[in-house]
Amino acid sequence: MGGHINASMPEQYPEVLQQSRLLTPWPLERGSVLLVSLVMLLVITVAGLTAVKMATLEEKMSGNYQDQQMALYAAEAALKEAENFIANNALTLSGFNVDCDNGYCFSGSDIDDIGSCDPGVSEPWQTGTVWSDSNQHRVTTISISGISAQAKYIIEFRCYIAKEAPGPLPDPANRGDWAQFYRITALATGGSNDSRVMLQSSYKKSS
Repeated sequence: MGGHINASMPEQYPEVLQQSRLLTPWPLERGSVLLVSLVMLLVITVAGLTAVKMATLEEKMSGNYQDQQMALYAAEAALKEAENFIANNALTLSGFNVDCDNGYCFSGSDIDDIGSCDPGVSEPWQTGTVWSDSNQHRVTTISISGISAQAKYIIEFRCYIAKEAPGPLPDPANRGDWAQFYRITALATGGSNDSRVMLQSSYKKSS
């Protein structure tokens, strides 16, 4: 008689198969890993795009600030030039009018009379034609590197003011006790026309 052959698997094999089944990911687990990877990739991409956008925005803000500062400097220079122009030139009051010819503006009445002179309430710097029409403003002669255009300014005659501020007002008949009063408005741009600064100053000129 032939011997009986035991065809059953050794006891250690079931344990190996069981371990193999534990080490092999199920399809659901592989899908979860892929989903997590995609989410992480999306987060990294969004973070990268946000960083690039912030860097671009900071660069743009820095450029805008520089343009604004350049426009401010040009406007201040225009005011100074206008003050020097008033101080060093004998301005004829008859040249000041409501049309701001040559940048000389006056919309009031009795320009030659100290006692009754009225400067009016007009604000010519808010009129677009004053800055677009070259016959209604003056252009600075000082050269500033980097600005897109020369600064412009207008000079308004604002009647008269006492030379000495403290104390009672002097007699209007005594012209020597009075000074001419001017208001200057300057408009300047920076490195581009998008950066615009408007400044004003007052100037008292003794005769």
